[in-house]
Amino acid sequence: MLGTQDILFIVLAFCALWFTAFLCWLLFQAASLLKRLHGLVDEVKVKIDELQQSIVGMKRKFDGNVALITGIADGVRRIMEALKAMDGMGRKKTYKSEDEEMM
Repeated sequence: MLGTQDILFIVLAFCALWFTAFLCWLLFQAASLLKRLHGLVDEVKVKIDELQQSIVGMKRKFDGNVALITGIADGVRRIMEALKAMDGMGRKKTYKSEDEEMM
C-alpha cells in the first residue's frame, strides 16, 4: 500500500508539475509582451521618422520663403535707392514751410 512518504512524493511531483506549467505560462506571457512591445517600438520609430521628415520639409519651405522675402526686400531697397538717386539728379523737391501752409 501507499505510505505517507509515497503520498508526500506524489504531492511534490504534482506541485513540481504545476510549478513547471506556471513557469512555461509565465515565459509565454513574457515573450508575448516583448513581441507586442517590439511592434510598438517599430510604430514609434515610423512616427518619429515621419515627424522628422515633416519638420525638415517645413524648415526647407521656411528657408525658401525667407530667401524669397529677402530677395524682394533687396529689390525694393534697390528701387528706393534708384528713386532717391533720380530725385537728387533731376529735380529738387520744394517743401512748404509751416508758415506758408497756414496762410
